[in-house]
Amino acid sequence: MSTDNSAYGNSVYENIAAFAAGLVEQGVVDVVISPGSRSTPLSITLHAQPQLTTWIQIDERSAGFFALGQAKATGRPSVLVCTSGTAAANYLPAVVEAHHAGIPLIVCTADRPPELRDWGAGQTINQVDIFGNTTRWAVDLPVAGDWSPAQSRMAALRAVDAATSASPGPVHLNWPLREPLEPAGDVPVVEPVPNPRIEFFGTSFQGGAERSSQASVEVPPTADGNKGVIIVGPDAAPDPEGQRLIVEAALRVGARRGWPVIGEPISGVRRADVHDGATRIANADHLLKIEEVAKELVPDIVLRLGGSPTTKPVRLWLERHRAPLVLFDPARRWNDASFTLAAHVTDDPITALKLFEAVDPTQVTSEWSDRWAKLDAAAGQAVGQLVSEGDLLSPLVTAVLADAVPAGSLVMTSNSMPVRDLDSFVPLEGPEIDFVGNRGASGIDGITSTALGLASRHAGPVVLYTGDIALLHDLGALFGAVRAGVHLTIVCVDNDGGAIFSMLPIATRGEEVDFETLFRTPHGLDLTGFSGIGDVTVTPIEDADQLRAELARATAEPTLGVDVLLVTVDRDADVAQRRAITAAVRAAVT
Repeated sequence: MSTDNSAYGNSVYENIAAFAAGLVEQGVVDVVISPGSRSTPLSITLHAQPQLTTWIQIDERSAGFFALGQAKATGRPSVLVCTSGTAAANYLPAVVEAHHAGIPLIVCTADRPPELRDWGAGQTINQVDIFGNTTRWAVDLPVAGDWSPAQSRMAALRAVDAATSASPGPVHLNWPLREPLEPAGDVPVVEPVPNPRIEFFGTSFQGGAERSSQASVEVPPTADGNKGVIIVGPDAAPDPEGQRLIVEAALRVGARRGWPVIGEPISGVRRADVHDGATRIANADHLLKIEEVAKELVPDIVLRLGGSPTTKPVRLWLERHRAPLVLFDPARRWNDASFTLAAHVTDDPITALKLFEAVDPTQVTSEWSDRWAKLDAAAGQAVGQLVSEGDLLSPLVTAVLADAVPAGSLVMTSNSMPVRDLDSFVPLEGPEIDFVGNRGASGIDGITSTALGLASRHAGPVVLYTGDIALLHDLGALFGAVRAGVHLTIVCVDNDGGAIFSMLPIATRGEEVDFETLFRTPHGLDLTGFSGIGDVTVTPIEDADQLRAELARATAEPTLGVDVLLVTVDRDADVAQRRAITAAVRAAVT
């Protein structure tokens, strides 16, 4: 330990300045800081680096999801900085989501030096490996003043490489820091090297459009089936551009081979700006609930990209008929909970998909895809008619949202019912909107914070589609929009509790299991009461026309803060309409 406090303080800040320069050299831009004492050197030095943009989030749990949203929007890792103790533990939900979704994050947690650990020092917990097996790299760094700037810079390069590798995800750097924590003089700034000598080969976060074309992949033996289906799930790539390229490649294969392409809105398939003759399916959720249809549409082969499908009928259909599944999985996540895997392709999916385009056109028939298209159109017409003529319940809210939000917008969806409703009620036609969601771990925590992070880096309007429980779960995030300098429009379906449980078999047991208390959990709160607090405006929505008008207003003339468009929905009427929709689809296709 150094006895010269001023010399120690200078070396700490010099090392962290080199770390900051290393981040910039590897393309990092965003740093999300939560205030604290032990993290003082990290906060001050990263904030002083002019090529880094700092964002302040008071709550570490919200901060974690805010950074996650940024990384989703940009494809590059955002850096998180917090003090020691339970502050680090509050990052866990976002780190878990980033791990499962393959989103790059660099988590920097300040800590006590080794000599103060396990001796009852305040705000000290065991932070080493606190995130367990969810990280791509986790390290308890040397005390910041005890190593060289060159080592600090190398830590930045390695952290970015680990976070953005072929299997992108979170990295944890635990920073032991001794007092004094304040700078002894001016805060140093290290100029980043324009062309760093160290190069990384392979997929990187800048590589969504520059993926390697050197993949050596063989066509799986199951590829000769005439009746194929392509399923594109969420998070097929860690960045929007990469996801778009994978969707385009999948649609080319679908058009070339006459295989329908199933993709929920957050996969990018539903509103893809591609007109190459591929048959895109928007109503798989409705169609595959019908047993007769599910039995008829049995494929010879299934190509799957990205995360597991959100829609339960699609998953059950795969499990029931067990068609050979080709899983494109460059990150080696093995996302196949249906256990129907026949071939595991770990090379670049865009390159690998090209091999499926090589087919003799004379052997391609349109009967298979035509049948899918006919059934999909019939189901879509039945759904659209019943929804448009009904009350303002969840299906109509979803349909209006997907039609009224302007092109170029980004719609973040909560888990639970909203993400499923997008899959069920967003047609192919409509504005070119990017839909995203946290489908890695699929939790409802941090949804609003993620949306704010997206808003901080998306050029157009950002709209969050959520339910009342998810909104309440991340309520503190609402009041951080002005601090972040962003506007967020929220469409909230308020059914006074967890509506998704009403769709499960346990709901039929009612009072026998005290269903209302244990599962639906009605909160009885008037959510309009948050209006006027911290630049949050809550507007009650009475009908579809008002929702359409308020969406147009909020997205056309955004001001700093949050516009919450609150749609109160009767839970029982909502469930009844969903059942009526299933019956209408059955009548239309059988």
